[in-house]
Amino acid sequence: ERLYQLFQALVPESELTIDEYWNLKRDKVNHQMILERFFPQHSFDEFNKKWLSLIEQPEYLSLDFLYADTVESLEKLSAENELYLLTARQSKTNLLAELDRLGIRKYFTQILVTENKCGKDELLKQIPFTAKDYFVSDMGKDIALGNAAGLRTIAITRGFMSRERLEAYTPCRIVDELME
Repeated sequence: ERLYQLFQALVPESELTIDEYWNLKRDKVNHQMILERFFPQHSFDEFNKKWLSLIEQPEYLSLDFLYADTVESLEKLSAENELYLLTARQSKTNLLAELDRLGIRKYFTQILVTENKCGKDELLKQIPFTAKDYFVSDMGKDIALGNAAGLRTIAITRGFMSRERLEAYTPCRIVDELME
């Protein structure tokens, strides 16, 4: 919801439905391509500058929600495992506030945030993992990162990428629900 609402705010003439927007995103059509195809009057550079300045502001973060099985999944997983959150968010402060609002911060042993200062690959080196551990993501690049690190990877279809797109990154497993 957050991404869609911000896109609509920045491109007010857009009549894309949320389903149309997400179908484009899942098919790897990025914002630059959407603007070029449907809204050529918009400068991508200006759009992107505004996007980056707004996407993690509290008013947009408040649009994020948990899937119904998130808390139950995190409770079960954290009872017997250490969970690490590795994310490319810009603001760790805003992320932590969001995790607190959603009531899930307590499930993570450590939260690592790139904050536009480094890559996820650098942060992954800070996690004491073994080849028996799992790396879970909805992003193909993350699955590739986990594979390269020798981790067992699980791709989840709840995010930006379709099952077909995720398959190209050869995860060990693909799931549709967190409880899987």
